[in-house]
Amino acid sequence: MEGKIVIIGGGIGGLYTAFNLIENGIDAGGITIVAKEWPPYTRHRLAEIVSRGLPPDEAVLGLAENLQRASIDVVEGEALELREKEKLVLVKTGNGKRRLRYGKLVVATGGKPFVPPIKGIEKRGVIGFHGREDLEFLASLPSGSKVAVIGAGLVGLTAAVALKERGHSVTVIEAMESVLPSILAGELSGFLEEHLKGEGIQILTSSLVKEVGGNGRVEEIKLADGRRVDVDAVVLATGVRPNSSLLRDDGRPIEIDRVGRTVIPDVYALGDCAMSWDFITGKAVYRPLGFVAGHYARLIAEEVAGKSALDRGVIPAVYERIGRAEVYSIGLTPAEAERLGFEVKVKISEGRNWREALLTDEKGRVLGWQRVHLGHFHSIGSAEAYIKIKEAWG
Repeated sequence: MEGKIVIIGGGIGGLYTAFNLIENGIDAGGITIVAKEWPPYTRHRLAEIVSRGLPPDEAVLGLAENLQRASIDVVEGEALELREKEKLVLVKTGNGKRRLRYGKLVVATGGKPFVPPIKGIEKRGVIGFHGREDLEFLASLPSGSKVAVIGAGLVGLTAAVALKERGHSVTVIEAMESVLPSILAGELSGFLEEHLKGEGIQILTSSLVKEVGGNGRVEEIKLADGRRVDVDAVVLATGVRPNSSLLRDDGRPIEIDRVGRTVIPDVYALGDCAMSWDFITGKAVYRPLGFVAGHYARLIAEEVAGKSALDRGVIPAVYERIGRAEVYSIGLTPAEAERLGFEVKVKISEGRNWREALLTDEKGRVLGWQRVHLGHFHSIGSAEAYIKIKEAWG
């Protein structure tokens, strides 16, 4: 292959792409990773770090160390500009600017936390749940601190449980009517919410934050309905937006073809900065999920190595442990299915410590499957759902 393979981004998408390139016979010495932070952190260990009071370095991705041992070149810095005619990326590092020439370029710049336009959001004590600085701040809070988490998605709920286990008083504030509103069917969401309340976490749904109050540092949250929540700290978990500015300036995800290629020759994109393709509908969708990034990391590596075939798209999968609760979702979620134009039928099954949902369309074809289970769960339900989706839409 002519020229180096340059990967912009040191998160899951970038690292998995590098790993898959090596697995497909590409020499590690011909791969460069450009990362803002090195070694990078994995979000999936942040909750454990907080709840157990472990040092932040415990959240470092082990794959990063393995790749460096394989002689991959790492440039710690930020990609500022792509010059496609010159096949060159301008990178800002701690020692000035560097020009990196590429034969193939993979953009895996991920997503950036969405900061809602709330008055007072810039106050001290308002943080995210992403990296070292956030972990160090949370570790500095005295036990029994009052912490509000804005957003009841996966990040918000895992953060809330971790903070509760650390001995803090936790309130989750969500603008929508339920927890995990973009993922779970209503009955499963309600089951999970009642469980979390039983664990001592206060949850305020259908609650809009109007202002973050305090004299320089956060002291309270004012809700639109007039209620006030006293706080010592606020964790923002309000979702991500694509970090796509290297290739486009409108803030939208980067468009790709079926194997991850962009409209620029020899430039690929994947992960939270890019669109993906849905297996069921064949439509381009935006899904900022690690599972989706892993799918395209494999595809792009095979394409670069000259081994790929046309891909049908992704059947998304979500698994998250939220305290004692395990959340599973395969295929379309109710919210996504409705957004894509389906008339969704939801069949609920339940037991003492679990709820399950099977999603079908008006013809009875399986669209998705979900389960919330309290305690550890072993089942072939997710595999069966995956097979049924493949059979119905393949």
